[in-house]
Amino acid sequence: MRIGILGGTFNPIHNGHLKIAEAVLERLNLDKILFIPANLPPHKSEKGIIDVQHRVEMVRLAIASNPRLELSTIEVERKGVSYTIDTLRELEGIYGKDAGLFFITGIDAFLDIKTWKEADTLISDYNFVVIPRTSFNYTDLKKVLALNLSERELSALDKGAADFLELPMSGKGRLYLLNIPAVDISSKNIRNRIKSGEKLKYLLPESVELYIIKNKLYGC
Repeated sequence: MRIGILGGTFNPIHNGHLKIAEAVLERLNLDKILFIPANLPPHKSEKGIIDVQHRVEMVRLAIASNPRLELSTIEVERKGVSYTIDTLRELEGIYGKDAGLFFITGIDAFLDIKTWKEADTLISDYNFVVIPRTSFNYTDLKKVLALNLSERELSALDKGAADFLELPMSGKGRLYLLNIPAVDISSKNIRNRIKSGEKLKYLLPESVELYIIKNKLYGC
C-alpha cells in the first residue's frame, strides 16, 4: 500500500487540510491518507489547543464523506508528546516495513526538520512529501539539506515552471517536492475569526463549523 500521513493539531481542521490531502492523493497515486491528530505537538505551545477529543471528532466529521481519507488516533492513544519518528515506527509495525509511507508536511515545517527528534534518521530513512507554503521557497532547502539539486531546479518549483521533483536520500527514504497551489488558510486565522464573530464560509466543512458552534469552542 501507498499511504500518506497528514499529522497536526487540527485546531481546528479546515478546508486547506482537505485540499492538500486531495492534491497529494492524486499526484502521488496514494491508496489513502491517514489524518493523525497530535496528542501534544512538540513544536507548539499547549496554550489555545483545545481538548484532543474535540480535535479528533472534528477530523472524523471533516473526512467522513471520503473513503480514501482515514482517521488514526495512534498519537492520542500513545499519549505524551507526539514525535514523528515514533509515529512512523508505529505505522511500520501496523502496515509492515514494505508499506510505502509518505509523511506530508509544509515547507515551513520541513525547513526546521533538523530540530525534530532523531532528525538524521527521519531524513535518511523515511519518505517526505513537501508542499508549498505562502512566503516560503524551495530554494531555502539548500540551507538545511545537502541536496543533489541546483538552485535553478529548485527555483523552477518556486516559479511554477516545474511541478514535481523526487530525490533519493542517503538511506531508503525519498524526498518528494510538489508544486501544488499553496493554501492560504490557517487554523489560527479561523480561531481569530470565530472569536470576533466573523463568517467562516468556505474555510471549514459545514459539519465542523456546526460542531464548533454546538460545543462553544474557541470562544464562539
